Amino acid sequence: MGKNKFLYLLPLFLTMMAGCKREDFNTPAVTNNNPPGLVSNVSVTNQNGKAVLTYTLPSDKDLLYVKAAYETSPGVATQVIASRYTNTLTVDGFGDTLQHTIKLYAVNSSEKASSAVDVMVKPLTPGYIQARRALTVSVTFGGFTITAQNPARDNLAIIPIVDTSGKGLWVQTTGMDNLYGNDTVITGTIRNQPSVARKYGFVVRDRWFHYSDTLFLTLTPLFEQQLDKSKFSTLVLPNDAVVLTNGGTTWPYYMYDGNYNPGWPSTYFTVESSTVPQMVTLDLGQQHTFSRFQINPYKEVGNFYYVRGNVKDFEVWGSNNPDLSDPVGVNNLPGASWTKIGTYHVTKPSGSAYQTETTADQQLAYNGWQFDFPTGLGQYRYIRIRQLSNWQGSYFITIAELTLWGN
Repeated sequence: MGKNKFLYLLPLFLTMMAGCKREDFNTPAVTNNNPPGLVSNVSVTNQNGKAVLTYTLPSDKDLLYVKAAYETSPGVATQVIASRYTNTLTVDGFGDTLQHTIKLYAVNSSEKASSAVDVMVKPLTPGYIQARRALTVSVTFGGFTITAQNPARDNLAIIPIVDTSGKGLWVQTTGMDNLYGNDTVITGTIRNQPSVARKYGFVVRDRWFHYSDTLFLTLTPLFEQQLDKSKFSTLVLPNDAVVLTNGGTTWPYYMYDGNYNPGWPSTYFTVESSTVPQMVTLDLGQQHTFSRFQINPYKEVGNFYYVRGNVKDFEVWGSNNPDLSDPVGVNNLPGASWTKIGTYHVTKPSGSAYQTETTADQQLAYNGWQFDFPTGLGQYRYIRIRQLSNWQGSYFITIAELTLWGN
């Protein structure tokens, strides 16, 4: 009988529960119209563009949070909230080193606030101003390299602009993207600029849209052009890697066929069994002064780029008269007819684990990993890539496309 009574009442109980609104469960059981006590013993630690406040909480049992209300600049109001479980609060977003008034409130669970406690802060130099003061720009092939010191590790954007008309009309042309970063050193290269003298400007902006003054420079980027791949050919030397034959042959010429994101087997891929660094050699058709190069990795199964045989740590060697007998030293080190141009490393932006890739990781790989050649380099006709370590820690090589620029 008791069981039947329970089943009879169950629909009624469920109907009552359905009629309860969500806010019924989130509203304090008792409304407390008495404001809590004041925040006290406030100490201030001024930092770059911000200040850290440490304080003593009032003893009210229904204290919910502490609120700081202030203006980051005249007319721009903001607030920061810290829970009752901490006694520290950071006020940030300041674009200057002036004195600012912070109003601190204790707030209870009924959203009743205490009277304000006024606290004065005087932030140190904001990060965007620090970066602007240390901003340097140097010309390179096809553009210029921007470097800024960011000791505060703020999220900053460096905005390049150019006066293309010579009449003071400042614009961002195609390829002049903003440079973003929050590392202690923010650096990047803007390309596709003509090799003519033009007036450029550079502005630093933080995430609160504070803008620095403008660094104006007249720059003449060094001339460069993409090397003609129709003149490239493969030079197969005795100690070069053996290509893979699996559903098709992954020949070296796939590296310069103009297909930047190929499917299988239209990519350069070598056998995986080598126990020493593997190499591949190209004849560029004539001597060149190199400026930079780009490697497009092969998208592996699972849509991963930073995996398997795609290059990670590698060397580039140059020659004008390679010894065709190809003598090599320990660990397949090229012989005397070759000169090492540089050692390179591919950095995964996210630093995430193997087979974990963010959107930024994938976008960088899809666009191609770019590297600069050292300045003052001699001219070379032949180049050789020597794989020191791929993404799985072995030596086989995978390259979807190789592009070079120079003069």
